[in-house]
Amino acid sequence: MQRPAIARDKEANGASRNPRLIEGMLSNMELFRGLAQRPLAELAARSKVLQFRRGATICAARECTAVLHAIAYGKVKLALRGCDGEERVLRIAGPAQTFGLAVAILGRTLPYEAVALEDSLLIRTPAGVVLALVESDPRFMRAVIASLAERKLSLLAEVGAGSLLRGVQRLASYLESLAVPDGSNGTFLVHLPTTKTVVAARLGIKKETLSRMLRELAQKRLIAVQQREIAILDRPGLASIASQGV
Repeated sequence: MQRPAIARDKEANGASRNPRLIEGMLSNMELFRGLAQRPLAELAARSKVLQFRRGATICAARECTAVLHAIAYGKVKLALRGCDGEERVLRIAGPAQTFGLAVAILGRTLPYEAVALEDSLLIRTPAGVVLALVESDPRFMRAVIASLAERKLSLLAEVGAGSLLRGVQRLASYLESLAVPDGSNGTFLVHLPTTKTVVAARLGIKKETLSRMLRELAQKRLIAVQQREIAILDRPGLASIASQGV
């Protein structure tokens, strides 16, 4: 059973009562970088800091009304859940990222659930404050438009991948997107951001299917798997699978 959300309010969390600390955290967020000091201070004064333990529900679907969430640290799973309990992970948001921007702009409720994958610190800002900043600051307005456009393109890519690509292609593409150089020897490494269960839900497949496909890629000498660490042994070969299949 999922643990209830653990949120420390202003009386319990000193950080949430210090606008300077909130201002500093907001200045590190992708959406608010470059914002002038005065509007940033006004934003901080109206925002609230909340802490959530790993596994806590930050927002149930249709629960949080017209607020923007920014992640100071931790990871948050954004997911849809069917009547049968089947879960589809839409996104795994991490530090310096935000979620709920579209519903904050439109004044609607969050259509998906948000669950802390790690102990997390979030900043919650009322939609009215965000809208006022959009109307008064052209630079911030462009940042909001860019963020919404980027999420739409990402969603289109997700829909295309889910309907046109086979599971192994989606996995290969996902690993490609997470690959980072491993030292100076030209190899690449992937660190799965969360458990294989959540990764499988993110790719729209079963955990058992994910494990089988990882084994198959390893048998082809394309990758080497050690728990959540995956070394890419043949990146061109993996890229070929991502684009064309096998």
